[in-house]
Amino acid sequence: MKPTLTDEKIAAMGLFDAFRLAEELVESRYPREAARVLGPVLEAEPSNAAAWELYGRAQFAAALLGPAEDAFRRLVELEPTSAWAQTALGLTLDRQSRHREGAVHHRMAAAMGANERDATRVELVDKPIV
Repeated sequence: MKPTLTDEKIAAMGLFDAFRLAEELVESRYPREAARVLGPVLEAEPSNAAAWELYGRAQFAAALLGPAEDAFRRLVELEPTSAWAQTALGLTLDRQSRHREGAVHHRMAAAMGANERDATRVELVDKPIV
């Protein structure tokens, strides 16, 4: 059953409760609602990397790739040594058919020791077309 969240309910929540609810909504496959709930959290805590990560995940899951890209770019700014953030941004760019741009972030993630798939994604982009 889809959750019913009014703007008033969201505004009345504390930041911690809103974040936890957004986590539950993403896990329950209600990413658009999760993104709505995270709005006030991001406004109040614009440097909260965990909130940006969750917001990016929600937007990506909702196939809202522009907002997901923006969220993951912000996450990379906040946590430049996070291989996960680099991979997430790379995947978001890949999903928009911007593979060359995504490869930059997959290279960074691979250099940081992330999953071997990052290196494979780079190889696919660099592979000459026959």
